[in-house]
Amino acid sequence: MTDQSINALIGEYVAGTLAMPAKTLVDAHLEIVPESREWAQNLEAVAGHSLESGPEEPISGRDAMIAAILDVEPDQSSMDQGGVVAENLEADDWMPHSLRSLVGCPANEIPWRMKIPGVYAHELDEVDGCEVMLLRIKPNAAIPTHTHEGRELALVLKGCFEDGTGHYQRGDVSIADGTVGHKPVAGSDEECICFLVNDAPVRFTGPVARIISSILPH
Repeated sequence: MTDQSINALIGEYVAGTLAMPAKTLVDAHLEIVPESREWAQNLEAVAGHSLESGPEEPISGRDAMIAAILDVEPDQSSMDQGGVVAENLEADDWMPHSLRSLVGCPANEIPWRMKIPGVYAHELDEVDGCEVMLLRIKPNAAIPTHTHEGRELALVLKGCFEDGTGHYQRGDVSIADGTVGHKPVAGSDEECICFLVNDAPVRFTGPVARIISSILPH
């Protein structure tokens, strides 16, 4: 996850252009990462000032509004603490408050289902046109190589993974689309749990793509 890509995603969040599950994913990211929380608060302040000082922006102007607010650097000198949810996690409680109502059960009661050896999923109903799930990957296990017909957002909730594009740990968001072919591999020290939002199907590649596509979420 580059600073530019997560800042752009938060820009979409502030502009109100994200589908509901993607917005929930960003809510959870902001709970975990104070720097992103500050960035979002500064963008909201800039957007609020723009609305007060000028005519209302039409919906068609949202892309321009995102571009405009992304030109503003966050104020590092102060941070409004109002509404911030602090992380007070028990040893096995890795789920941010923002996800709990969507997931529908506590972290220790999730009904995981094995998809392939070492990979488990808890798939939620389609939400706002998006495929939504929790994914649990055992240490050193991997998701087979794949790409995306749309955009995939993956928030790391526990552990870490690498996929050739970067190293992602708790609070990081991996953003992948049709330009990315990757093979996420969990770290060796502990299992990796992620919250995934796909706005279009995943497309597995390689010699076993057809078999994998028939047994993994798509």
